[in-house]
Amino acid sequence: MSLILTSLATAAVLAGGEATISARLDRTTVKVSPTLYGIFFEEINRAGDGGIYPELLMNRGFERGEDGKLPLGWKGEAVLDAQNRLNSSRNGSVRWTGELRNDGFSGVPLQTGRSYRMVVWTKGSSPLQAVLKTKDGKPASAPAILPASAGWQRHESILKATANDPAGALSLTSENGAAWLGYASLKPTNLWKGRFRKDLGQKVAAIQPSFVRFPGGCFVEGHDLAQAWNWKDSLGPIESRKGMRQILWGYPISNGLGFHEYLQLTEDLGASALFVANCGMSHSQVQPMEGMDRYVQDALDAIEYANGPITTTWGAKRALNGHPQPFNLQFLQIGNENGGPAYNERYALMAKAIKAKHPEVKLIANVWGGVPTSYPLEIIDEHYYSNPAFFWMNANRYDRYNRRGPKIYVGEYAVTQQSGLGNLAAALGEAAFMTGMERNSDIVTMSSYAPLFANVNHKQWNPDAINFDSHRSYGTPSYWVQTMFGGNRPDRVVDHQVKAPIPTQQISGGVGLQTWRTHAEFKDVTVEVDGKTTPLNQWRSQRGDWSFGETISQSSLEEGRRATAEGFDLKGADRYTISAKARKVSGAEGFIVMFGLGSGQAMQFNLGGWGNERHAFQVGEGGAVDGGVPGSIEAGRWYDLRIEGDREKVRGYLDGKLIQEAAVPRVPDFAGVVGVDDDTREVVVKLVNGSQSIRPVRIDLEGRSVADRGLATVLTGPSLEAENTLDRPDNVAPVRTQFEAGRNFVYRMPARSVAVLRMKLK
Repeated sequence: MSLILTSLATAAVLAGGEATISARLDRTTVKVSPTLYGIFFEEINRAGDGGIYPELLMNRGFERGEDGKLPLGWKGEAVLDAQNRLNSSRNGSVRWTGELRNDGFSGVPLQTGRSYRMVVWTKGSSPLQAVLKTKDGKPASAPAILPASAGWQRHESILKATANDPAGALSLTSENGAAWLGYASLKPTNLWKGRFRKDLGQKVAAIQPSFVRFPGGCFVEGHDLAQAWNWKDSLGPIESRKGMRQILWGYPISNGLGFHEYLQLTEDLGASALFVANCGMSHSQVQPMEGMDRYVQDALDAIEYANGPITTTWGAKRALNGHPQPFNLQFLQIGNENGGPAYNERYALMAKAIKAKHPEVKLIANVWGGVPTSYPLEIIDEHYYSNPAFFWMNANRYDRYNRRGPKIYVGEYAVTQQSGLGNLAAALGEAAFMTGMERNSDIVTMSSYAPLFANVNHKQWNPDAINFDSHRSYGTPSYWVQTMFGGNRPDRVVDHQVKAPIPTQQISGGVGLQTWRTHAEFKDVTVEVDGKTTPLNQWRSQRGDWSFGETISQSSLEEGRRATAEGFDLKGADRYTISAKARKVSGAEGFIVMFGLGSGQAMQFNLGGWGNERHAFQVGEGGAVDGGVPGSIEAGRWYDLRIEGDREKVRGYLDGKLIQEAAVPRVPDFAGVVGVDDDTREVVVKLVNGSQSIRPVRIDLEGRSVADRGLATVLTGPSLEAENTLDRPDNVAPVRTQFEAGRNFVYRMPARSVAVLRMKLK
């Protein structure tokens, strides 16, 4: 985590429930970055293969398969024959007799009258029959007859479905004797831009993203360096591309969605490209500096492939792949969520080499283990995953950022706690946070929600913006917020003030322990509430290598290893004291006590954080309240920790000494931002109401005359827990209505809602 100073001061408290927004339309405060709202694509949750990449067959190139065994995704009397390969990129071929069947990614979706393009490479002495089938095995197309061939032969056929079945399959039958399948593909012919799954492409386009960050995410790093994605393996003829087993997210990929296709997707969206390059660091390994030449050259070659003229080596390869004109890659990120001294050294190496040859490309640095100091910074990437309250309280996070520092890219953010499968409460918190990014778009130049996609039958992360199965899809409320902000980006923010009451809350929530790249031990953990002491003896590991006994130990040196006390909640506590003894055994930092977990007042007392240089209270899992104090934790020594709190303040002690005092967070429930769209000559007001009641919002617009009527786009739902599903995709979706406007008016904002108001300037 980067140390970022966060103020809890938000809006002035009013006597009533009404909110007010006053704006001077003739005074510009910030020009809004044209790249403020983009998308982040990572190959996770079957986002690519089994998702927007329209291949319908799972493991079409046998990327996951062992010699002599049936490859993943295939059914029948078949084995992988490693001795017979279509080409050097393949693991082998499938040898079978009788029927060979592939059910796709939880079903090949068949629709009566729809056509599917099949491409297979086969050999064998027997003719083959290819046909679409329903789940129960009935033919669902006319068969395609594939002649026998002594050597590898490519066959392409159009199969037209004669039945509806979302759980269909492709069947290949050998009429007599063994046959070999070297590669197989099945795609619908009805595609978005002729290349991508139609409904998913349309949903992404509706966000109107200004850039696309790809291909990850952790996918860039890999579990180890051998498993990191190599963009050069993803070029050229589909049948010759080297696939990946992908240990990190646990499924194989075909690399059909390769570097060229990512660039093509970006171009189809009318967006800029942001490529994330591996910097010689994975989840488990770091490439020694003497072997870094390859990673530097790979980044340079990627830029040349995207932008170079056809007279260059990689520009010529791009032209050979059907795109002679440059793609105009504008951004390159060096690594993903990498940090520490190793990253600091590698960032400078790669940045110098790239800037020397491509000064026009803007570079993005990670701040995962501290902001790099080894080379001048242009843009830094901050990531935030937490609960709705964290995002509400950080809507003003960037108000006080240093304007002389690097620009900010909020590359990954989402409400991932108390979010259900993607509920309205999550969307409201994110929308409040986005008003702060827009208001501070002089410093926040880019942002992207994460993750973008999830196949509901292959889901590994929750929540996600767009969810789908083989034939249906829907956007979560968070997705709709992205469309509302992306489709209503003003050119400039005007001088404005937002005032609303902040509701009062009583402390509640659980207690937990956490380590950050540290092996640590805890004991004698107790909580005293209003004079009654409760030992916390029942614990549950959330992440990490925990052991529980008289001493509680966590030995993993990874980040964010946590355990929570079972069956305990601070709810109703007017005063409380949390005490524990803690010892650092080894590792990079100290230890953390968490409290108020699961509530809007979640905090943590972080001792020896930020590289073992600082002690501080933090709100949720995010930035420090105030700045904390300098301090470190020694290994091998037991420390006494104590947190004393009431409804207003918390005080943190280390060995009896007061370390820090901080205000108990109060969670706002209203946010707004006012801008002007110069192209359409409209005022754009974005409002977020987290209250469970209708909120009157008094809007005063001075400095320009405004039309008497406007158009409102409003997202709301019956409860904060409201979600969309495949069966009810529009349960929470925006609606448009007209409203009475003018220079001074009251807009009655629905409970639990996000609204975008647009009014013409006279």
